Amino acid sequence: MAENVLVPFIVFFTIGWIAWVVLSSIRRYRIAKLQYFVQMKLLEKIDSPQTVLAYAETEAGRNFLSSLAVEQAERATPYKSILSGVRAGIMLIALGAALLSLHSLAGNDAQANQFIGTIALTLGIGFEVAALATYFLSRSFGLLNKSEGA
Repeated sequence: MAENVLVPFIVFFTIGWIAWVVLSSIRRYRIAKLQYFVQMKLLEKIDSPQTVLAYAETEAGRNFLSSLAVEQAERATPYKSILSGVRAGIMLIALGAALLSLHSLAGNDAQANQFIGTIALTLGIGFEVAALATYFLSRSFGLLNKSEGA
């Protein structure tokens, strides 16, 4: 009985997640492509250091240069990567534990719960290990100290 309710939910969730990943990747690709073309057009117009300085003194130039600094700061700090890995790991571990507990309540009738629960639990633990490895590697590379201002 629980299987009949759970399967459509899992299928719907999986299709939705795949659609979200594909659409967000397309959106990021288009934004990166647009930024590339804008930056190339800007570089084509710059013919001397005086032009760069004149552009940097305008409001648009300051905004452009500050946006580049923010992008570089976001790439340099590993906190976002670590936290997203921990968050995904916790959610997958919770999902796996819930599915395994459903399997134990339903008995042998819910083999799909055991299979999907085991996969979710394993993926959750993998995300946690990856986040831990990212933390230790970032600390050993000195990235955490740089972003903390130490």
